[in-house]
Amino acid sequence: MKRWLVVLLVSLATIGVPLGTAARVRQGAQTKRQAEVNVLRVVGLKWKAWRRFGLTDRRTHLVADNTEALCRGRGMRHMGNRYPRFVCVVRPHAHRGREGLWLSYRALERGHCNVRLLAYYRR
Repeated sequence: MKRWLVVLLVSLATIGVPLGTAARVRQGAQTKRQAEVNVLRVVGLKWKAWRRFGLTDRRTHLVADNTEALCRGRGMRHMGNRYPRFVCVVRPHAHRGREGLWLSYRALERGHCNVRLLAYYRR
């Protein structure tokens, strides 16, 4: 009877190890395209905070015409060209050099994101 109990406990212990690692919360990862869309959406939503940079229309409070967002992945790449972090720049299509609003983008779970201002470079 003791042998049966020992075998049961050992098998439960080996089964429990993968379940514990599978239950671990994974960091979110997104594609470059999804990050660029989310960055433009955030710029449109936070137009009051960033209106001094000229990326939003003062009358309609929407992102100005021909404004583009470009993101580059940072950190370890996940399957499907997904990254947990990006460095993004939002700028008008006609720009000079590094001109634009530089942002730090962090992908969170369920498609959410965290965007922070890094710098703004003028012409």
